[in-house]
Amino acid sequence: MLEAEVTLLPIRRWRTSNCWFGRPYGPPIAFVIHTQSGGDSGTVAEWLSSSSQLSAHYTVGLEGTLDCWIDPTDRAWSNGIIEPGNRWTVIAEDCGVDPALNPNHVTVTCETEDLGDASHAVTDRQYAALLRAAWEAKLRYPNSLRYLACHADISPQSRQNCPGDRWLMSGRFEALANTLGLKIVRGC
Repeated sequence: MLEAEVTLLPIRRWRTSNCWFGRPYGPPIAFVIHTQSGGDSGTVAEWLSSSSQLSAHYTVGLEGTLDCWIDPTDRAWSNGIIEPGNRWTVIAEDCGVDPALNPNHVTVTCETEDLGDASHAVTDRQYAALLRAAWEAKLRYPNSLRYLACHADISPQSRQNCPGDRWLMSGRFEALANTLGLKIVRGC
């Protein structure tokens, strides 16, 4: 898909209060892919509820819908905690960031729909919409956004299948990194 085609994909913009405003710890260094483990409707309800304490910058549906819930200039709450065995340390150190810093402070995140089926294939439309979201973040932060990461890179014990084989074994994850010129940490 050509750059011009990707930038033409529409982004629906919403606002959730489930975020921290600004980037006092510096610009984002990684774009992190998650899987929703369900459908968009449940995710939308969580993002709009202040009691859920959940959020991501973007959500991407299987049919190619792209929603932006938090502007990339602010910080989402989707990455959980750094767990033993993580690959986040490699990313943070390579970018000159304290590896103990909460990754939410220096990432842009996207949840991807899988209808509760971790083996559900990534559709061409879903891939294109995720590429659009990552492209938007890369354009805003061309010098600092250097990695494409999995949630499992940060939380390998509790989120070992996030975003799962549907992204990793299909080759879509690596293709996305190559298209965007982002590094990946092997083994995710």
